[in-house]
Amino acid sequence: MSVNFYLEKGYTPINKTVKISGPDTIAVWTPVAGNRVVLTNMSIAANLTGTIAFYFDNGNNRFAIYSLSASSTITPNIGCVESTVVSGAIFARTLPNASDGYYVNLTGFEI
Repeated sequence: MSVNFYLEKGYTPINKTVKISGPDTIAVWTPVAGNRVVLTNMSIAANLTGTIAFYFDNGNNRFAIYSLSASSTITPNIGCVESTVVSGAIFARTLPNASDGYYVNLTGFEI
């Protein structure tokens, strides 16, 4: 599917911005109960060298992993990644990093 598909169906784009400090697993997008997330765009800025992985639902369904160098920003071309889990969050898991390690910007829809 494309972004236009969701726009034509009347869904409103949603933006999420999250700061992740230290090695951690945190929810970066928790949809409204009964909805699923469709991720259409992301950018990740890293202050220090490290790895960040993204998972749907409970952290068992990884859909992306990136290794970033210090002071880098990436904007991967992901198309549309749709969760198959109703009410399932998107989690990010980081490995070694310190304060203000990552800034994650996500765009997508809740359907």
